[in-house]
Amino acid sequence: MNFRFIHTADWQLGRPFAQFESELAAQLADARLGVIERIAKVAQDEDVKHVLVAGDVWDTPSPSDKLLRQPLDRMRSTDVANWWLLPGNHDPAEPHGLWDRLHAIGLPDNVRPLTQATPVSLSDNVTLLPAPWMSKAPGRDLTAEFGSVSTPPDTLRIGLAHGGTCSFFDQSPQSAAIAENRAATAGLDYLALGDWHGVQQVDERTWYAGTPEPDRFPNNEPGSVLVVELAKCELPIVKPVKTALYTWTRDRLDCQDGVDPCAEATELFDAHGPRHRRLSRLELHGALRLDTRMRFLNFLEQERQSLAHLRLKSSGL
Repeated sequence: MNFRFIHTADWQLGRPFAQFESELAAQLADARLGVIERIAKVAQDEDVKHVLVAGDVWDTPSPSDKLLRQPLDRMRSTDVANWWLLPGNHDPAEPHGLWDRLHAIGLPDNVRPLTQATPVSLSDNVTLLPAPWMSKAPGRDLTAEFGSVSTPPDTLRIGLAHGGTCSFFDQSPQSAAIAENRAATAGLDYLALGDWHGVQQVDERTWYAGTPEPDRFPNNEPGSVLVVELAKCELPIVKPVKTALYTWTRDRLDCQDGVDPCAEATELFDAHGPRHRRLSRLELHGALRLDTRMRFLNFLEQERQSLAHLRLKSSGL
């Protein structure tokens, strides 16, 4: 029998976005909170009952009570799924920390914190092996014990962990790096990872889901969740599904005389959905006559008002 679930990570609820003006920062923070409903919609559309969040649910280990309660209320109202929440490096399960506060607040029946490295049964013949962060500096590969957990031969084994593999040291402390071959050495049917903020396949059974709502100008593929289907002795079927409300893009425009740069910029800005939800980091290159350059830069200042944000770099022009 096949087992289907959603793999997501790096919600980082409460991220301040301090580099933006206060109005936009508040809108971006609200979009991150609203991703819970968008993920629930994917779960409903795909008829899956389990959402696995591979760490960094919150951006800080000490969020406000409001920031703790609001996500719980949203998950409570989405009875289409069970939400399995793993502590990561941003929100480790330290004593008297946010995870203890969650239990004191009272958790909805469909919200399941994974604060112990204890196998959990998701369904008949499906076992989840979590690797929660218990401190900011664990100093070891938290998935190393997966291989010592025994399950019946017909059981699907899913690992849930947070941290960089040896290819992603810039995203995770090297002391907590995850072995790239962990799925193979631990006999996992799928290893669901968080920490890298874009969709990334490590091997045929190991994936990063990325953040479901972008939080930076990407050089990867943020803004999705992964719908995963498993069957014993078969490779996972993994389908990215877009969940992002805002689009962040790194853009480049190569300007030359004889080609209207205003028309090119207009086409560029219209290429990725609604402008009011578009954040663009635009680099200008090439050469223009002085009068055309001034007209173009004035045009971009006007266009800035229709975008959520425009970060302009014109030193290459």
